[in-house]
Amino acid sequence: QTASSAIKGAIQLGIGYTVGNLTSKPDRDVLMQDFYVVESVFLPSEGSNLTPAHHYPDFRFKTYAPLAFRYFRELFGIKPDDYLYSICSEPLIELSNPGASGSLFFVTSDDEFIIKTVQHKEAEFLQKLLPGYYMNLNQNPRTLLPKFYGLYCVQSGGINIRIVVMNNVLPRALKMHFTYDLKGSTYKRRASRKEREKSNPTFKDLDFLQDMHEGLYFDSETHSALMKTLQRDCRVLESFKIMDYSLLLGIHILNSNMKEKEGESFQSTSDAKRPGAQKVLYSTAMESIQGPGKRGDSVTTEKTNT
Repeated sequence: QTASSAIKGAIQLGIGYTVGNLTSKPDRDVLMQDFYVVESVFLPSEGSNLTPAHHYPDFRFKTYAPLAFRYFRELFGIKPDDYLYSICSEPLIELSNPGASGSLFFVTSDDEFIIKTVQHKEAEFLQKLLPGYYMNLNQNPRTLLPKFYGLYCVQSGGINIRIVVMNNVLPRALKMHFTYDLKGSTYKRRASRKEREKSNPTFKDLDFLQDMHEGLYFDSETHSALMKTLQRDCRVLESFKIMDYSLLLGIHILNSNMKEKEGESFQSTSDAKRPGAQKVLYSTAMESIQGPGKRGDSVTTEKTNT
């Protein structure tokens, strides 16, 4: 198995090359064929006329639908320089709590992006969904569906590692006191004993009903916007013929006696490194629902997960 450090290094080199290469391509409307383009570059360790030398094993880096994903990033206000800075300037951080799928998860040092490894079928399915995903983002930019910013593949030593870059809806800078994976079903929907023993467990529907028996309270405007967004998102998932999805709910309890010092210290170091950087638009659920001007009021963070 390829070492984690080599995977992280190859991801950074590959994305650095492909995004940099995109800047030479003029802006234009996304065409249907753009969704099915796959660009490939070979990055030998000794370097080449096009690629830098590196101390990882030779690898090939594939970029799926580069122009389409460039459009998606622009739609959410992600400038190429910011995207590269977030992903390539500091080592990626591997999350120690992988999902049930066995995927590896990495987060960028500034907490902006999650990078997840995906199986071949998942990557293939996502590529097929891109035209519909494009239509959904144009009609509903404040969707709570995952926001995909890039789909790539690292090939090395006969191994294919496919990755997707997504928005990070549960940043480490803000402690989540409770996290739930909700499907709207109660059948076998209780967190396992093994999950409960984790430092940051993800609970399920029956746990939510037990812990939050009074539910969650929103002001009427936010409640209405949330329900409307969830209905629109579920309709889109239904049109994609996707059944297995859930709502990821993070709850941060506001306590006037307790300052979130770890959050403050993380934010100050992050801001010091990256002054005036433009953050991703509508990255978290409350930003998506409430829009500009209401940031900082969020108590819960929600997102529909496929």
